[in-house]
Parts: sequence; C-alpha cells; structure tokens
Amino acid sequence: MDTWYQTSGVEVVFACGGGIWTSAAEAAAKVGGKVIGVDVDQSKTIDAYGAGMTVTSAMKGLKATVNTLLTELVKNDNWAAYGGQVMTLGLVSGTDVEANYTQIPYDTTQWGDGFTQEDYVKLVGRMFSGDISVDGSQDEFAPSTITLNRYDNIK
Repeated sequence: MDTWYQTSGVEVVFACGGGIWTSAAEAAAKVGGKVIGVDVDQSKTIDAYGAGMTVTSAMKGLKATVNTLLTELVKNDNWAAYGGQVMTLGLVSGTDVEANYTQIPYDTTQWGDGFTQEDYVKLVGRMFSGDISVDGSQDEFAPSTITLNRYDNIK
C-alpha cells in the first residue's frame, strides 16, 4: 500500500477486512495518508499510527444490536421471533443515529464544512423516512461515469 499513497494519488484507504487496517495505517503513517476503519470505531487503534489518521469507520452498530437482542431474548422471552433467523439489520431511528444497526462514529468522525454532524443526522433521517433509498442489490447497477486509472504495479 505504500505505493498507493506515494505514487497513485491515493489519499484515503477504506481498510475493510480483518487486520488489513494495520497495513493501511502503516503505509498512511509514512506519508500523512488517511484511513477509514470498519466494523467498529477504529479511531483509537488506527490513530496510534498517527494522530488524526482515521477519517471515520463504517460500523456495525454492535451495541444497538446486542442491547436489542438481549432485551428481546432475555427480558421479553421472545426467542421464537429470533431463534434460527438470519436477519439484515439497518436503520431503526431517523433521529437517534447511535440506535441504528449501521452507523458511523458520531464523536470521532472527522467532520468538516462539507459534511457536518447535522448533515449526517439529516441524511440518516431522510434514509429512514424513505426520501432517500439505498439499493443493496447486486443485480443491476445504475449507469455512471467513472475514470479508470490503470496501475500495473497493483495486483
């Protein structure tokens, strides 16, 4: 990844997949690059390689998920609704962003004038209300225009 930052114009790497964040953080530390973490708020571990290195993290709202399921299974004795199920969890609130099953860290994301905490809450609210829809299917992609830069040294 060193060459991605140094010669390919990469500024941020989304380090999704197990321990890959360590390689991304090590490479970013050499050149002042940035990293996006995954699964949980990784800012403490990634920023150990360089202060302010973590832009944000794409999180599985584990706290919200565990709290909901423990309440349903233990307190409400609702095993029948959840036992043996495979579930896709997402937004459950348009205003309480930390209650959702998918989220970014509200306190440690590097917010700026182009995208603020208030913008994030509004975006989540619009997604929750259905004003904005996210298509998770992989069957068909919307037409788009991209620029492809081929780097033969990246395999």
